[in-house]
Amino acid sequence: MYRFHQYAGKLALTVGMGAVFAASSWAGPEAPNNVERPAPTKGAPVQFGFGGADNSEFMLNGKPFQIRGGEMHPQRIPKEYWRHRVQMAKAMGLNTIAFYVFWNDLEKPDGTFDFKTGNRDIGEFLKICQEEGMWVLFRPGPYVCGEWDLGGLPAYLLKDPNAKIRTTEDAHFMKAQERYLNAIAKVAEPYLAKNGGPILMTQLENEYGSYQRKDRKYMEWLKDFWTKKGFAPFYTSDGAGEGFLRGVVLPGVAVGLDPGLNDAAWNVANKCNPGVPVFSSETYPGWLRHWGEGNWSPTPGIVDNVQWFMDKGRSFSLFVVHGGTNFGLTAGANTGGPGQYEPDLTSYDYGSPIDEHGRPNEFYTKIRDIIISKVPKEAGIPEVPAEIPSMEIPEFKPVFHAGLWDNQPRAFAKKYDTPPYFEMWGQNQGMAIYKTTIPAGPAETLTLDHANDYAMVYLDGKPVGTLDRREGKKSLEIPARKKTATLEILVEAMGHVNFTIGMEKDRKGLHGDVKLGDKKLTGWIVKPMPLAPETIVNAPATKKGTGARKGAHFRAVINLEKPQDTFLDMSKYTKGYLWVNGHNMGRYWNIGPQLRLYVPATVLRSGKNQIDILDLVETEPQPVRGMTERNKEPGKVETKNLNNEW
Repeated sequence: MYRFHQYAGKLALTVGMGAVFAASSWAGPEAPNNVERPAPTKGAPVQFGFGGADNSEFMLNGKPFQIRGGEMHPQRIPKEYWRHRVQMAKAMGLNTIAFYVFWNDLEKPDGTFDFKTGNRDIGEFLKICQEEGMWVLFRPGPYVCGEWDLGGLPAYLLKDPNAKIRTTEDAHFMKAQERYLNAIAKVAEPYLAKNGGPILMTQLENEYGSYQRKDRKYMEWLKDFWTKKGFAPFYTSDGAGEGFLRGVVLPGVAVGLDPGLNDAAWNVANKCNPGVPVFSSETYPGWLRHWGEGNWSPTPGIVDNVQWFMDKGRSFSLFVVHGGTNFGLTAGANTGGPGQYEPDLTSYDYGSPIDEHGRPNEFYTKIRDIIISKVPKEAGIPEVPAEIPSMEIPEFKPVFHAGLWDNQPRAFAKKYDTPPYFEMWGQNQGMAIYKTTIPAGPAETLTLDHANDYAMVYLDGKPVGTLDRREGKKSLEIPARKKTATLEILVEAMGHVNFTIGMEKDRKGLHGDVKLGDKKLTGWIVKPMPLAPETIVNAPATKKGTGARKGAHFRAVINLEKPQDTFLDMSKYTKGYLWVNGHNMGRYWNIGPQLRLYVPATVLRSGKNQIDILDLVETEPQPVRGMTERNKEPGKVETKNLNNEW
């Protein structure tokens, strides 16, 4: 529990025993001189809190302290590389790791939680941070955004068509998120600073000031929940403007700005929530990318930003210092563009100082030099770790394994008057086939309320057209029929929207009515295709020939003597998914900018390796090769890096 106490007439917030605070204004240049790091194993309780003039400084064991943070997400990084990535951040001069926890990657269908397998072992990540002498900013959500599917919330919350999220107004949401928060609290509690661990602060929710429904009771509920768990002190993260902060910030809770780059931003935060420290909780060295945009690039201004923080002794955290990868079906989406839908790439490189493969870029070196020049030698900034090796794989051509439509799953037993969306039957992403019959008649317009997110329409097995949600098109022409015909719609879901209140309405598959002319189509048969790894790896081979239907499953078995990281070049394929030894490496799409998928050595084997490709369009196998780095060509659209200015 935290408590308030008086020191020199100023109100101070601390953890555990009282501490002596030195007064200053806005964490002066002396803050970087506090080079204390967590003990490599559970040590003595650490006193971290707020103090100084107007309670404006972070204080560590009674001395001003500068948070030099770098965000990385363990669930986006192979567990075997966690230590390397943390060491890279430490060698850049940072002293803190910030990280989101993605709830929907941890909860299993039965409502229990997996905190142990692979990169879900959050306790082990915290242990590594401590062993490497890095403090932690803990960001458990329940909502996190982060360009992750539905901002980390589980898709089952959308089953009810009237569901609300991030609010006390929906009892189902509140019950579910409390169950999750109780589970993650048990994992993190031993690693709190007051218990001799590395966690200095816990974030309450995430960027709630950007949400169109601001339920203050919800934020107060979260503060009360974590206070009872003993996780204080706290901070919030919001845009650096009064409109984002007013009514959202909480008394006694530090203000994180996304980003805060000058005194004006600090002044606004102090005005909205006086008596607590302010810091730049998300400082952007790059920016997110969507399919069809330009490639990743660093933000040159990040060097000046870090110089300012170091000159002033201000606390900051780089979002992200290392992005990692949206493996599998974890990538999210934003609202924007003609269709108010912009799905995110598989890569989460972000233009970060430490790239997707863990290599430093030129901005890493510049930031490192600035920090080294400003901190005492006692900070002990280590040398940059050796790069993890990568390899080329000579071009190989998979073989046809089965048509995309050949290994169709069993349909649901009932027929539907209105096609059900994925969340109604418990599917998150993947694909589904919707089928019905239409009568003979002239050419007519087929209109779909929502085809989320990529729909391929067939009439009697022949392609009619494609609807791409990004383009905002909701209709296409169905040719004349001389007799009753079979209408089939293959719908591929991409990422759930992860930002804005539009999250609440983003259901996958066919959602709403489907009309031919002015008549609603009924009698829908549905075949779900969740793309579970076991169904891909164990899919039976079929004879080549799926009529006029597009798409196929291709397979290759390649031999590797000494596996290393590689990037499989999928540029000869159109749109689909890649599995390596049963691990889903994510989506590819030839609209770019990403044309190569990161394949870490951790999923490869010495000897035979099975490569499975599911392409929605191609029917003939195309060559694949392994490269030592991600493709860097600009892409089709010139994309600017934004400092959270949409």
